[in-house]
Amino acid sequence: MKNTINYYYNLNVSIIHQKEKNYYFKIDNTNYLLLKYDNIVELDDIYKLNNYLSQILPVHRIILNINNEIITKINDNNYILLQLFINDKVDLNKIIELNNINIPYNFAKLRRDDWSLLWTNKVDYLEYQLSQIGRKYPLIRDSFNYYIGLAENAIILVNNTDKKNINLSLSHRRISNNAFDLYNPLNIIIDVRIRDICEYFKYCFFNGIDISQELELFLNYNRLDINEGKLFLARMLFPTYYFDLYEKIIDNEIDEREIKKITIKADNYEKILKQIYYHFKNNQLNIEWLEH
Repeated sequence: MKNTINYYYNLNVSIIHQKEKNYYFKIDNTNYLLLKYDNIVELDDIYKLNNYLSQILPVHRIILNINNEIITKINDNNYILLQLFINDKVDLNKIIELNNINIPYNFAKLRRDDWSLLWTNKVDYLEYQLSQIGRKYPLIRDSFNYYIGLAENAIILVNNTDKKNINLSLSHRRISNNAFDLYNPLNIIIDVRIRDICEYFKYCFFNGIDISQELELFLNYNRLDINEGKLFLARMLFPTYYFDLYEKIIDNEIDEREIKKITIKADNYEKILKQIYYHFKNNQLNIEWLEH
């Protein structure tokens, strides 16, 4: 791999650390990652956005190969070279700061704001999939309908929201407390500003962090209007945390028993949902099971 990196990028590497099919190395105190990457459809927009953000933020930078190409084919796999910059932890302030950055272009391929369509397609696919293989996964089968119910509530809420004046912002496919994900150009998309905040709260909750106080502070000081409030509750209702684990189980990446880490927290998470619901409750927001 050292010779390959030298050939395609004119970089002389002495030590390489491999993790799965990705390669980490360092040259003159600069860290690099040669990352296996298959979703090439959006790459033009990703690279254009990365060039813009690199001027104002310490995002990881995509390095072109000797042919001025983003993708390098190595052993029948697609790779992208990233120059890495940030290594600290993520907090809510960093997420909000990123959300507030002006987007100067229309990155159409990176937009993910049609939640109703995306979520409906996901629910339909997962329901069909489980109908075919459900016998193999009794723990998923026992819990699945509850989380599908949450997802359907979220879809109804989105469908009853006026989205005409909702601003779009920099967002992420997935968010955690890992700064690599926050500044990874391959993880950045365009969506409603509360997407990342909701996913951050969900990540923290299901990783054992008490979010009730920080959540209340955010809701009190950020004054979301009724439509953003509906989207906020919808995003918190939609169980990305469950579906992500579901997919890893189906793909044999983790044991099915891992789903219990989610399901045992359902009652406590409902308290969080009720906290949000009562914050925004008015005549336009009426979800009967959250009233009790």
